[in-house]
Amino acid sequence: MRNLFDQYSQPENRLTHALLASLAEDRWLLDAFVRWAFGMHVKKERLSVLEQSFPGEPLDLSEEEAQRRGLPDGCITDGNNWALLIECKVALWPTLDQLHRHMRTARRRGIEDVHLLLLTVHPAPPRLPDNMVAKQWWEVYAWLSKHSPRSAWAKRCLEYMQVAEAKEAAAEYLQEGRLTVFSGIPFGKHEPYTYGQAKRLLKLLREELCKDSRLSIRIAADLSAPGRSAITGQNDSGVWDYIPIRQAHRAQKHTEYPHLTLVISRDRVGAFVTVPNGMTSTQRAQVFGADMDGFESVIQGATIQMVQSLRKVRGFVPEIIVLQRHWPSRRAPSVVDCLLRLDVRTALPTTSRYRGPVKSQPQWLKAAYEALTHRQSNLEFQIGCSFPYEKCPTVSDPALVQAIADVWLACASIIKRSMGHRVRPRRRKG
Repeated sequence: MRNLFDQYSQPENRLTHALLASLAEDRWLLDAFVRWAFGMHVKKERLSVLEQSFPGEPLDLSEEEAQRRGLPDGCITDGNNWALLIECKVALWPTLDQLHRHMRTARRRGIEDVHLLLLTVHPAPPRLPDNMVAKQWWEVYAWLSKHSPRSAWAKRCLEYMQVAEAKEAAAEYLQEGRLTVFSGIPFGKHEPYTYGQAKRLLKLLREELCKDSRLSIRIAADLSAPGRSAITGQNDSGVWDYIPIRQAHRAQKHTEYPHLTLVISRDRVGAFVTVPNGMTSTQRAQVFGADMDGFESVIQGATIQMVQSLRKVRGFVPEIIVLQRHWPSRRAPSVVDCLLRLDVRTALPTTSRYRGPVKSQPQWLKAAYEALTHRQSNLEFQIGCSFPYEKCPTVSDPALVQAIADVWLACASIIKRSMGHRVRPRRRKG
C-alpha cells in the first residue's frame, strides 16, 4: 500500500511533504518546530503551512513548475510579512546562491521578515547569514523522537523517515549521510524484523559505536576503518557487520585477526568478539591457552566482567558460539555443519554469585574447548552477549550502544591474548 506521504516523485519533496503535512495537522507540533528551528515564538493560530508555494501562489503546481519558478520546498507563514522558508536536500549539496535566491523571491512577494531553514544530510555551507539556519535531517529525526510520545503526527513522520532512509539507501540515492539517528531496535512482537530496516539500523548502530574512544584505547579497535563493503543477507535470518582491530590492517582479509562482530537478527541483537578460522595456530593457541584450566580461567574472567558491566541491563545472555561450516562453491552461501551455542554462565562454578538462575554445567565449555583445540574443519569461535527483543528492554533504547561497547570491553583479555600480550589468568571469587 502506498504511504500517506508518498505524494511526490523526488525524495526531497517526499520528505518535505511528510514533515510539513505533520506540522500542518498538529498545531502544537508546528509551534514547537518553529521554536526549535529559530528560537522564536509565533502565535500558532496565525500560522499556515505551504508546500512549494508562497502566499497567493497556486497550490497545485507540478514539481517541475515549482522548481522553474524558484520556489522553496516549504513555507511556514503568518499570511502577512513573516515567513520561514524550508529548503531540503538529500542527494545534492546545498549552495548558498540558491538559498539567497529563495530569500529574494520571498521579499519580492512582499514578505519582509523572512528566515530560511536548510535541511540536509550534508554539512551546511560556511558562514550562513543570521537569518538562515542549517540542520541535518538526523537532527529533525531526533527532535521528532523527543515529541513522538505526545504527538501522533510526529510518530507518523518519524516512521516515514525510517522507511525512506532504508528505501533510498537501497536505491543508492542516499549514498552518504543519514536521515535518522540511532534510537534503539524496534523489532519485537509489534514490529516484525525486516531486512531493509535491519540494514539501516545496523549502519546507525555501528556509527554510534565507532564514536566510543574506549574501544580504540582499551582494545585497539580501528574505529575509522570501514566494515563490510556490502551488507547482504536479504534471505537470511539476520545482518551483520564488524569493526577490525588496528593490527588487522596488515592482513589481506579481516578473518586473519579477531574482530568485533555486530549482529541484528530476527529475534535478537548480538555483540561478539570473533576468533575466526583464518587466524594462525599460534594466535589461536594464545587465545585458548595451554590447557583446559587456562581456557576455563580466561572464559570465566570474561564472563564475570560481562555480567558486572551489564548489571543494569535486564534479559541479556552472555554466550559462546562455536560454528563449523563449509561452502559448496566460492559464491555459494555457507552450509552450517555444527552450531554449539551456550550460555557461558554454565561455565561458572556452583558457588558463583554471577550465574543468576543458570545452573552450572562445565561440560559444555569443555566440549567447546575440545572442538577448538582438535580442529579439523573451518571453525569459528565467538564470545559476547545477545540481547533478545522480548526479554531485554534495553534493545529498544539508545542505551544499547553503551551496553554493546561494554560487552566488547569485558572481552579485552581475548583480544590482547590474540595480539601476543601477556594476560595473567585470574579466577575471581564468587
